[in-house]
Amino acid sequence: MKSLLGGAVLKGQDPYALLREAGIDPSVYGDAQAAIDGRDLFRLVRQAQVALDDSFFGFFAERFRLALELERTLTYLHCETFGESIRVSIRFTQALSEDIGPQLIEDGAGLKHVCVYHTVDGVDRDIFVWLRFVWIFQWFSWLIGRPLRLRSVWVRAARPVQANGFDRFALFGCPIEYEAPIDALCYDRADLGAPLVRRTMADFEEYNSSIPDWFATPVGRSTWRAQTEHALLELQRSQIWSAPIEAVAERLHSRPRRLRRNLAREGESFQSIRTRLRGELAAAYLLATELPITEVGYRVGFSEPGSFTRNFVEWAGVTPSSYRAGYKSDGARVTAATLLLSDRTAG
Repeated sequence: MKSLLGGAVLKGQDPYALLREAGIDPSVYGDAQAAIDGRDLFRLVRQAQVALDDSFFGFFAERFRLALELERTLTYLHCETFGESIRVSIRFTQALSEDIGPQLIEDGAGLKHVCVYHTVDGVDRDIFVWLRFVWIFQWFSWLIGRPLRLRSVWVRAARPVQANGFDRFALFGCPIEYEAPIDALCYDRADLGAPLVRRTMADFEEYNSSIPDWFATPVGRSTWRAQTEHALLELQRSQIWSAPIEAVAERLHSRPRRLRRNLAREGESFQSIRTRLRGELAAAYLLATELPITEVGYRVGFSEPGSFTRNFVEWAGVTPSSYRAGYKSDGARVTAATLLLSDRTAG
């Protein structure tokens, strides 16, 4: 609570009063063992925003007034797809403040939403980054009527450890890269064309009045995509690169036909997941090592260089040599590749 309300306190707000006005027992303030639920969090953040007339409730030197937040909301409610709405939202934010520097970066099979925050001294920047990621994930999942399929979440902070055992990143349902070079949400390219199913101010007001649970993962459980990825990664660590769907379905206590059907409901296919995971590892080898391209192909299970090149082009849109030449000088990409390679080859 102290970290969450740090900006509001610096701006002169009484944290106990904010908690009471949000309907939360003020005794949780300063108690490392205490806990609030996801609806409490939503109400508390909203109370701090209103008290300061600042969407970012005191974490930045410059206020982002609630009237401007409403205008931003109106701009992306008029968009057709998630991809369009997130781009419009970012352009709007970039035009308003130098304290916030969001940008989108093309990243293989997905899109990286990089968030740069210049918070004031004396606040916990890491908890603010987490809270903004929670808002983005929950809000845009609600707008498209289903959970965003995050490929990963990157945070510059170390893995947080809380005395009460709460894992604040569990709700994202995807791999988390701690101590990363940037703070970013990595979207799946397939989500960019997802149509908005909520597009009116009435929908927006209904969302706020419902007091959404910000700790609840929209799917309620691990997605079939996430379970399939986990099983395939385990098999790849055993050098099984082209595992058949039958092997994965068995690990998931399912059947091939049922697994295909469940993945299709999430807009996925078994083949595309398997290809992407292999391509991501190959890309990491290309940037994080000096291995010859032929050797990289061998490391990800291709005995013929030509076969590796064809499959890599299918995934990345360019040849392995072009990918290495184009991104080897990109420090952020190389660092991310090193992290991914370390994670995928551990054990």
